[in-house]
Order: sequence, then C-alpha cells, then structure tokens
Amino acid sequence: MVTEAAAAGGPAPGESEAAVRSEVREQLRELLDAEALLRPGPAEYEQVERLARERIAASDRRAANLGRPPLPDPAGLTRRILDELLGLGPLQPLLDDPSVEEIIVNGPQRVFAISAGRKRLSEIVFEDDEQLLALLRRALGPLGRRLDETSPMVDARLPDGSRLNAVIAPLAVGGTHATIRKFVLRARTLPDLVALGVLTEEAAAFLEAAVRSGLNMLIAGGTGSGKTTCLNALGTSVSGLSERVVTIEETAELQLQPVLPDSAALQARPASAEGQGGIPIRALVKNALRMRPTRIVVGEVRGAEALDMLTAMNSGHQGSMCTIHANGPREALSKLRTYALMAEEALPASAVTEMIAEAVELVVHLRMEPSGRRVVSSIYEVTGLEGDAVSGSELFSLEEGRLLWTGIRPRRQQRLEAAGWAGPQAGPA
Repeated sequence: MVTEAAAAGGPAPGESEAAVRSEVREQLRELLDAEALLRPGPAEYEQVERLARERIAASDRRAANLGRPPLPDPAGLTRRILDELLGLGPLQPLLDDPSVEEIIVNGPQRVFAISAGRKRLSEIVFEDDEQLLALLRRALGPLGRRLDETSPMVDARLPDGSRLNAVIAPLAVGGTHATIRKFVLRARTLPDLVALGVLTEEAAAFLEAAVRSGLNMLIAGGTGSGKTTCLNALGTSVSGLSERVVTIEETAELQLQPVLPDSAALQARPASAEGQGGIPIRALVKNALRMRPTRIVVGEVRGAEALDMLTAMNSGHQGSMCTIHANGPREALSKLRTYALMAEEALPASAVTEMIAEAVELVVHLRMEPSGRRVVSSIYEVTGLEGDAVSGSELFSLEEGRLLWTGIRPRRQQRLEAAGWAGPQAGPA
C-alpha cells in the first residue's frame, strides 16, 4: 500500500523516523563518548531526549516547507529513540511493564512475554539478528560481560535486578536467544503470601514458628514457582540482634539486608572468557562459615555446594535455608543427595543420606497452577531414616486448592510451640 507521503514524492513515515534516528545517533557520537552511552545517567537521558525533540521538530519544519505531513506520534518516537540508544530497544516497553514477569526472545521475529504465569506472543520484532545482538551487547557492556564467538553464552544481572541469559551462534541455532527474568518481588513477608493465596494463614503461622525455632528448611519447586520469593518471605521472619544471616546467590535476588539488623549478602562470580577468576557458590558457602553466621541462606543449590550446606546445617547453624529445583518434597531430598555426592570428597552414599536426615527438618514445596497462580503445595517434615532412605511425613497438603493440615502432628511440636505456634487449627475438609 502506497502512503500519501510517498505518493506526493516524499518519504514514508517509517523512512522519516529512520532518518531522525540516524541524525540523533550521529550527533550523539560527536557529543558523547562510548562510555557515556554504555553507562547512561540522568544527564545522558536528558541530552538524548532534547536532541530527539530538536530533530523531530526540524523534520516537521522540513516537511511543512515541502507540503508533507509531520511525523506521527512525536512523543512515541522520542520514547523509541531513548529506548534504542540508551535502553533495550523494542524490549524496553516489556521491561517497563510491571505485569510482565519474564521475556523470552527466540531470534529477531519471535518475542514472548509471560504475565501472571501465562505466556503470549508479543507484537515486538527486531529488524534483524544484528540489532538484537547489538542491544544485548550494550546491556552487558557496563557489567563487564562479553557475548561473542569466544563467549557465546552469558548469564548476568541487569541494573534493575533482572536476570539476563543469552546464547548466540554457534551454540544457538536460528538466531540469538535471550531470556530476561524480571525480579518482581510482589510478596516480601509471609502475610503477603497469604494475601496472594500462596498459602493459608494456618500454614503461614506454622512456617513463621518454624523459622523462629531454627528449623533447617529446603524450599523446592519448579522454574518460576516462586521459590525465591518464598525464601525471601521466610527470611523476614528471622528476628533479633543475636541473629546474623549470610545469604549466598549466583544472581542477587534476595532482599533481606534492608529488613534484618545483621545480614551480609554474597554473590558468586563467573569465570572470565579465559576461564579465570570464577568464584563458585561452594567457595562462598565455605567462606560464609568464617563470617560468624547464625544462619546461612543459599539462593539455589544445584551442585557440590550441597555438601557444604549440609555440613553447615549439621554444625550449629540452625535455621539455615536453601532452594532447589524439584517436583516434590521426596524428589527434593533425593536431588540434594545427588548433588552432595557430586562433591570431590566422594563420601559414601549412606553417609550423605544420614547427613540429610539429620540436617534437613522441613521441605516446603511450591508449584504453579494451570491458571498461573503460585501455591505452596506441601509442607513436609523429615523424621529420620528408614533403612537406607530418608523418611518423613506431610504436615500440610493441598486439598481442593487450599493448603490444610493433614492431621499428623510434627515431631518438633515442642520447639514450634516455644516459638509461638498455637498448634494445628484446621484439617482437611
């Protein structure tokens, strides 16, 4: 279809917009150095916005002199120029949308957005793979991370707390792939989780007492089930100046420092492209033991650090917590055992199983419902060993969408009641 502007011998609106973008880009290269564009501050945003408005006004004046229509939506064009030059281009509106939890990019033409647990194909497209790759590299530049043939896979935390994972050729087939998981902490406390329907008041009261009484907990669930949010909410129940909590994560997401009187946060560091300088979770867990913690909280256990975590739980750091990917409480304990056996110490399987039975006291399992709602589906108490397997009982289970007490009294009831738990208030319907 031929536009009126094109029929009159003038450029189409898209061509005029591209010309304005090019003018702003060229002028910025003269005014600002590359470092300022990589690490823009308020002054850079103000300068780009002013230049964009000036170039749009100049374009409209030229169009008026030639009898052509002005550029449509100048405010939108200014926003797009800011996003392209200082943000993540076409992805920026999704990053700015508070309802979007995750962004998935499968090449330049397929961008998905996940909101309330549901995925949809967005209308966002890139001109080509080069534009997508250039935007990702600009986002990674200030973080000191590379994305090229020598380092074709990267995992980084953006300044807003979002987690960016990107994979390019030769590892990625059919274009650049990127996943941005936004850190949307909608629940900061256990009452917040109750308000969202993640768990019941009775279960929240039980978990709060479990934290206060110093029970060691494993928070399990699938990807996107809300494990980190639950762990953060549980952590806020730690109280008292005598408590010193050390948190350890690959990508910093927990926000306990603002709410706890004594909390230290550690973050792992990946190795450089040359394979040097990496500091894994396991090294941080070992170092945390020298920081005089009362509790250690690991954002996610998925390797040999499981053995160090079990050692910490078994050596006086009561009330320690960590998350793990698993489909249920028993699977979580089995996976923890597998990870601990991966350690270079090569302990016998029976010894590791015994450590788990002695160290882990509760498993809290979360899942995402088909509707997109996240729920605690089980609270499972580890009771000891039965033969060569870890045994336990489900104290709370999901019944018709509601987390209810199963009727089994916890073996650690005395400790829980000393921490303020009034006992089970309701059972299954």
